[in-house]
Amino acid sequence: DGEDSDKSNAENPSENSVAASKPTLSLSESIAFSDEIYSSYVGPEGEEEGMTDHEMTPQQILELLEKIKASLALLEPKVNKFLKRLAEKDPITRKPRYGEKTMIRVKHAIRAYKALELGLSSIFQDRTNSECSTKQTSLVSNLRKQIQMQEEQMNKQRQAIQTQEQIELERIANEKLLAEKREMEQRLLEEKRKREEELELSRLAEEARRRRIEEEQLALAAEREADANLLSLVPTKGPEGVREQIERMRQALKEDRPALDVALGSLYTLFDQITRKPEEVSFRRVRRDHPKFNEDIGRHVGGKEVLIAAGFRLETLDGVKCFFSKEPNIEHDMNGWSDWFDGL
Repeated sequence: DGEDSDKSNAENPSENSVAASKPTLSLSESIAFSDEIYSSYVGPEGEEEGMTDHEMTPQQILELLEKIKASLALLEPKVNKFLKRLAEKDPITRKPRYGEKTMIRVKHAIRAYKALELGLSSIFQDRTNSECSTKQTSLVSNLRKQIQMQEEQMNKQRQAIQTQEQIELERIANEKLLAEKREMEQRLLEEKRKREEELELSRLAEEARRRRIEEEQLALAAEREADANLLSLVPTKGPEGVREQIERMRQALKEDRPALDVALGSLYTLFDQITRKPEEVSFRRVRRDHPKFNEDIGRHVGGKEVLIAAGFRLETLDGVKCFFSKEPNIEHDMNGWSDWFDGL
């Protein structure tokens, strides 16, 4: 700048006519100049390095303006230094310190600064000026209103989302409660079904038990009746009664001599074992359901009756029904024992 100043002073003696005072701008000039600066920044189509102004949100625009305002405030000391330099003159030549070209550039920069300062002041409403249009004076206010509206809209959206989430949570909770209720009802029904099954099983078991008891009682009654009928067929006991029952057997088997011989032989063997060893209980006890006994003796008329006539009694020993000849106690009843043995 010093060289340019010296060169300009030497080549243009008329430079004394350039005003060295502080440049001033009208409001309309400042607005026009700020529009020019804005256009040079965002481009003729409202684009800045591929980004359109429609892509900027009010918050971004406000932040950009505040950033420009802060940057402009940092330039104030430098601008004041330029203004002071414009007013200075060479102490010898009394000419301005800047040359003509430098003077133009400095004044252009100061005019741009003042235009931005005035435009930002109008935008931020730092001062009241009747020349400001409504659009310019309410720009930041409108931006803030838009931001507020956006925040309110976002709050409404968040509230709507929260409400929807709350509704969804309540729905899920209700579904869970319904599921738990259905599960509880199902469990109660299952427990009720099990109780009913248990009661039915218990009832069936009780009926089966009663039927078994009745059947056992009927079987016992039938056995007693059969035993009574068997005993009724032996009106006479002792040797005379034995002869009567053997005679009945002879008459029944007169057509089947081999069977009669087997029956009489088996009876002889039975009584012979008892008389030889009367103390042997196994010889004096004959199972009523023994296959061999029933095959040889019991199935024939008079076969069982012979044992009854010979003094055998119908007994149940160790759970087994049998014909049993009870031996009298020889030490206490010798006469009774002799009669019993002689009968055999």
